[in-house]
Amino acid sequence: MIHLELLFFAQIREVTGVRTTGAVLPDGSRLIDLIEHLTVVYGKKFGEKIESIDGLRILINGREYYLLGGMEAMLAENDTVIFLPPIAGG
Repeated sequence: MIHLELLFFAQIREVTGVRTTGAVLPDGSRLIDLIEHLTVVYGKKFGEKIESIDGLRILINGREYYLLGGMEAMLAENDTVIFLPPIAGG
């Protein structure tokens, strides 16, 4: 089993109701497995937000997920995964 630290910001935090939490997934899990797990935990709206937010950044240990294999990026013990929607303002 692998233990992950998760951080949620903006619209994603609104869906989850928390800023930080942890998750435990089986060895060999990928980012897509984490998102499926979180959709079960936080409901269908979580998965919908992940798919619908333009410019959503997902960082694994500070690196963009698409540089690590996209949704197939492998997760490892003590990884930190950050869900960071774009910040609008002016």
